[in-house]
Amino acid sequence: MTLLLWGNYFKFYLNRLFVILVAGAIFFQANAEDIVQPGQPAHMSQPKHHTLLIMLHLPTPHFRPDVSYSGNYTNDANRTARHRIAEELARTHGLKLVENWPMPILNVDCYLMEENEDASEQSLIELLSKDPRVAWVQTVSNFDAQSSNDPLFPIQPATKYWHLDEVRKTATGSHVLVAVVDSGVEFNHPDLDGQISVKENFVDGTSYVGENHGTGVAGVIAARAGNGVGVEGVAPGTKIMALRACWQERQNKTRCNSFTLGKALNYAVTQGAQVINLSLSGPPDRLLKQLLDVAMTRNIKIVGAIDPTQADGGFPASYPGVFAVTDHTIKSFNGNFMIAPGRDIPTTAPGARWNLVSGSSYSAAHISGMMALLSELRPSASLEKIRANLVFYSVDPTIPSSRQIDFCATIDKFIHKCACACENPKHPVESVSVVSSP
Repeated sequence: MTLLLWGNYFKFYLNRLFVILVAGAIFFQANAEDIVQPGQPAHMSQPKHHTLLIMLHLPTPHFRPDVSYSGNYTNDANRTARHRIAEELARTHGLKLVENWPMPILNVDCYLMEENEDASEQSLIELLSKDPRVAWVQTVSNFDAQSSNDPLFPIQPATKYWHLDEVRKTATGSHVLVAVVDSGVEFNHPDLDGQISVKENFVDGTSYVGENHGTGVAGVIAARAGNGVGVEGVAPGTKIMALRACWQERQNKTRCNSFTLGKALNYAVTQGAQVINLSLSGPPDRLLKQLLDVAMTRNIKIVGAIDPTQADGGFPASYPGVFAVTDHTIKSFNGNFMIAPGRDIPTTAPGARWNLVSGSSYSAAHISGMMALLSELRPSASLEKIRANLVFYSVDPTIPSSRQIDFCATIDKFIHKCACACENPKHPVESVSVVSSP
């Protein structure tokens, strides 16, 4: 009895020591993050208000729906003519041509231009929109990553609720490409080494760097399993397309905009992504809506993080067809959504480190991992079939926000056999559509 008592004391103080050490590491990291990160674009920290995206029509013969096109002009004989049109528009309307990017999946070229601050933005948009060479004009929207800096105690590995050890006997996400459209991913991290199939930088004027948010999201999805260090991703057999469309600012804030996100989405769609993770939120955006529409017609699964401060969850989570995801802290949301682990999640961090994170960004990453597993099990399954096979349970039927995704039951229903946790469920189980309200 004495030995047992001392053993319990030892375990208690060992756990306390571990928590203190983790807290100390996180405190050091939080203070270190006040320093501007290498490669952070200072001019991008607050994108200029007077910035427009002007879409020019591509010639009809140029557009082929089956073409793989990542964003260069080498096969476009008319590129010089379109660039001259853009320069002419800039001169005529007092604009500065900053950058351009081809998006043939939308049959347009996208030109980023800055306005004269004295110009009337709405009048300029109306005037440009009347030009027959212009497909449409829009302002540049800003987007924020949906993460949180809440206290990180206690340590609760969320993956245990999903019975991942059992699930991996059925699927690991092998041969599936997941596009992480986010800030930079540390591709040589011990838990991500070999997991990144491609890394591309769409933030103009900066170099590709590993940053907190993107590295953390990638770790939740695809951190290596069985390598003896760190954590394990939901789908460790998958490959990540690390598409840097966001940048890290002071105080660990992560920002993106319409143009950078548009370039990254265009790349993901044309380069064969089966799942696209968008752990970010902002206002409705015409360019991004059209790119999402094309992605969904190609049966690509789009996962978006809900902004809990917005009644509709924010865009793109609120867009029809997007799998809208949050953690259990959401109180109300005008639409259908999924709940996945999102509090005190251990994951990868830059500098070959690990950290505890919270926020719907990481809930969305869990669902992107689940979508990778479903993509391996049924590669040709339609988005409608996936929605029809999602299973939820209610911790408390009187609280709508307690409805959580039942991972094992979803896998079981999807493949029509028992994959994990096959005992009788403890909670009522229901199948629910997750198409978000517009």
